[in-house]
Amino acid sequence: MHLRPALAADLPFLLEMLLEACNWDGTAWYDEAKVRGDGHAWRYLDGWPRERDFGVVAEIDGSPAGAAWARLLTAERPGYGYIAADVPELTLGVAAGFRRRGVARGVLTEVIAQARAASYGQLSLSVDPDNPARNLYESLGFRKVGVVGTSDTMVLEL
Repeated sequence: MHLRPALAADLPFLLEMLLEACNWDGTAWYDEAKVRGDGHAWRYLDGWPRERDFGVVAEIDGSPAGAAWARLLTAERPGYGYIAADVPELTLGVAAGFRRRGVARGVLTEVIAQARAASYGQLSLSVDPDNPARNLYESLGFRKVGVVGTSDTMVLEL
């Protein structure tokens, strides 16, 4: 697995990974039109990359396999796992054909390292309580701090 920074040219793949994250249980709740029309969801990609955005794409045998990225949002335009304006919110997705191969842990570990290198104090995310990815987040130190709708907001202290 090769990890590299997420670039502007990766926007179409990041959209695919956002859809994987939104449709984590295999139900096609979201498609591109719905993501673009959902102000909260589209905030994770709108204008990617902005100045303080950071992220990583995993490639296996030259094919993009997964990605994790984070960006700062505002109280006026929050995401689903918003904590504060100085806490980047994380998004992570892995393509179906590359699951259970360490991709999620690889990209998440790298984004955590990027956040620490940028001197952030926390990372946040939103996850459905039944999503198996929650176990990965907890194994890396994320803890539940609240509930928004049907999803848990989790924070990692850096």
